[in-house]
Amino acid sequence: MAKQDEKMRIRRRLQEKAVELAATNRWEEAVETNRQILATGEDPDTYNRLGKALMELGQYAEAHDAYQQTLRLNPTNTIARKNLARLDALIARGFESGQANRKARQQVDLRMFITETGRTAITTLIDLQRGPAVDALITGEKMEFRVEGRTVYVIDADGNTIGRLEPKLGQRLAELISGGNRYLAAIAQTDPRTVRLLIRETYQDPSQRNRISFPGKLGEGATYVSGLRYEEYEDAIEDDDSTDDDSTIEEEFIGGDEEEELGLEEIDQDMGDEDENLEE
Repeated sequence: MAKQDEKMRIRRRLQEKAVELAATNRWEEAVETNRQILATGEDPDTYNRLGKALMELGQYAEAHDAYQQTLRLNPTNTIARKNLARLDALIARGFESGQANRKARQQVDLRMFITETGRTAITTLIDLQRGPAVDALITGEKMEFRVEGRTVYVIDADGNTIGRLEPKLGQRLAELISGGNRYLAAIAQTDPRTVRLLIRETYQDPSQRNRISFPGKLGEGATYVSGLRYEEYEDAIEDDDSTDDDSTIEEEFIGGDEEEELGLEEIDQDMGDEDENLEE
């Protein structure tokens, strides 16, 4: 009995380590740790964590095998099914080991975005571009902005357009960026249908000192702390007993509809006469 108890303690320590490694984007170490756990016994959660780490490293064929093992143990696991669909699309395009000529991705520790009122936001991209560039996005991947008039496009390290910010939020940030503000952006969540982006104001130009980047609901702390905690780990540590579908999970951890997420009413009120003049 004592020997079995010690084995379980070692396994729990390894599981805690695997989660921490994923939280800090240390994917190679995460692969090794999850394989150590599997050496002590199989379970769906560990195969999910292994698949996630392999995906982040661009080892798509191996990630596919890991998620298949999840379904062998638990055929209804929604995280494995979702990621297998994404991997099938990548492998069908010939990206079994990452995209050829793809620049090294700079990853941001998502805990940098937990949260400072008025300076951080999470939003869903619109006009999402379909193709390998979007399919291969990874959690925490740093994005850049390209401002064209009142439109803000989201660009990856290779210069591929991923999508753009919703018009009212885009117009607001375009004005603030033109006024000298600077922002950090990173991928919070990606699947075949949706890409969510985290944005943080990193510098406020003195000329913009009376303007809040993300007013009202856009900066509420608790919503975004919960969202980050879930988004960071969702592919790796979902409870296999969960029966929530994707929409229920998103409402619970991210918030309600898109208008609440973006805080569009507050943006409209804050723009005021100054922004109305731009319409002329």
